[in-house]
Amino acid sequence: MDDRCAWMLFQEVFGFGTTRGQKALERVGHPSNWFALSPGDREKVLRLTSVEADRLRKATPGRLEKIFKICEDRRCAILTPDDEGYPDRLRQIYAPPAVLYVLGSLEDLDDTLCIAMVGTRHHSDYGRRVAEYIAGDLASAGVIIVSGMAMGIDTICHQAALRAAGRTIAVWGAGIDRPYPAANRDLARSIVEYGGAIVTEFPPGCDAFPYHFPIRNRIISGLCQGTVVVEGAPRSGSLITAGHALTQDRDVFAVPGDVFSGLSQAPNWLISQGAIMARDAGDILAQYGHLLWEDPATEGKNARPPFDKPSGNGYNVPQGGKKDPAPVQTRLTEGLSDPQRRVYDLLGTEPKSSDELTETSGLGVGLVLATLTQLEIFGLVRVHPGRRFSRK
Repeated sequence: MDDRCAWMLFQEVFGFGTTRGQKALERVGHPSNWFALSPGDREKVLRLTSVEADRLRKATPGRLEKIFKICEDRRCAILTPDDEGYPDRLRQIYAPPAVLYVLGSLEDLDDTLCIAMVGTRHHSDYGRRVAEYIAGDLASAGVIIVSGMAMGIDTICHQAALRAAGRTIAVWGAGIDRPYPAANRDLARSIVEYGGAIVTEFPPGCDAFPYHFPIRNRIISGLCQGTVVVEGAPRSGSLITAGHALTQDRDVFAVPGDVFSGLSQAPNWLISQGAIMARDAGDILAQYGHLLWEDPATEGKNARPPFDKPSGNGYNVPQGGKKDPAPVQTRLTEGLSDPQRRVYDLLGTEPKSSDELTETSGLGVGLVLATLTQLEIFGLVRVHPGRRFSRK
């Protein structure tokens, strides 16, 4: 079996962003090794659940023909960890995407400073101005701006990068043939036209579901050296992205905001927990002086395209109803690292101290405290008086 097909079928069996696939890789190695086994041995060696076993029985190369045809028609590249063009920074994260579908160019990505910028859909005027200010200045300095192309802060940052004649990458929560939100189709075309890329791990034909977005957020942060949170509420998706960045040992920046504004609670809390304050692009660039060139080449680039002010609803709230948070939390726990899973499994409704968790987990106190902070950022842990912790 072709190695690329093996990776694609592996993704079909284990899904997206889960530790199940990562652990299977550690046991057996390359996915092509699995398909060389007999059907019975595959299920036994991989220790599959009943759902995964059913997916594996249906996983055949013939199922991929439609995907290959769509990608060929749309000039979409299919990258796996075997490919030279697969981003090195994604190889370094836990449970990296088995397959990436790419429209546009990832040229020089590994040698270029990439910064993720994320925030709320329903931003303030302050959030809009500071997002444009920082994203535009970073792009002018040769930084690639990475975001999720959601309405609100994400869209503003992509647009600001384009206005600065810079490159930007949008990471989608759906297939490349299902742009979401649909209002950003023109923005998607401009991102590709001006040297950037659309990236997703979801295959063509895959619609956007609410639980896709916390999963794809690990790719937004994973592609970058640092993540900037502009605005967000205490349990916003931007905090999930920051949590992924922290888990991936990447820098976390936060834009300080009005203490009376609910939209500033997420970044202000991150700053209180040790995130780097980002008042302007200089605060971010100061961390990466060794990665920047002195005179970014901008001559000969196309004129900056005009854009209207973003409007409309958020990307992950279906019209006519509110998002159900249950599947999001369930999918998020599937992607926990081993220390995170160990600590999370010890938590229940009854609050426990960090000392109790250290004693029962077998982990060092420093790792337990860091892990609790990560789980708190993910919105999985509630903090009680006296720094005691329980599940949410």
